Amino acid sequence: MDERLIPTPRRLADVEIRSRELIGRGWGRLERLVFRHRRFDGAWSGDVTRDIYTIGEVAMVLPFDPALDAVLLIEQFRACGLVWGEATWLFEAVAGIIDVGETPPDVAAREAREEADCRIGIPIHISTVWSSPGGYGERSYLYAAPADLSDVGGLHGLAEEQEDIRAVVVPLADAHAATQDGRIVDAKTTLMIQWLILNKSRIR
Repeated sequence: MDERLIPTPRRLADVEIRSRELIGRGWGRLERLVFRHRRFDGAWSGDVTRDIYTIGEVAMVLPFDPALDAVLLIEQFRACGLVWGEATWLFEAVAGIIDVGETPPDVAAREAREEADCRIGIPIHISTVWSSPGGYGERSYLYAAPADLSDVGGLHGLAEEQEDIRAVVVPLADAHAATQDGRIVDAKTTLMIQWLILNKSRIR
């Protein structure tokens, strides 16, 4: 193993939180943290101030039908583009927030049913990632799962959550092309499709 890619051993004792203040709360929470941390040379950093926004932990799943060599994606409006004056309806993998008492695979299966009326097999863990670690506290559990997608698609979502979701089944090759030509711009979904291109033989 290349020693350059072995993580530096660190513990919470290597971080000192000076203050932690809740500065906003709505769908998620916005906290201002002032902290210092151990530097690579062994000394302590100066005080660092960061605002961290957190909704929660998320499970995402990319259903794959080996017989069709196709994946299920969903399209919905996301508010992120409004910051930049853009209307962002995005293609993504199925996803949902993990509630207390749920496991990530539980959420993957629940959200596949809610967002696409899709039943998935046992999810295979791809990775657990930070969405945007500089200022976003969301941790995402990424999965691929076998599914029969022969009769999946259409409009779905929970009315009480104002969800308006279009489920589409597309060839894996087209989904991969879409990550390169700008039709798919969600980073986690792109990662999941690229993983599946390399590992689809594992999905039975």
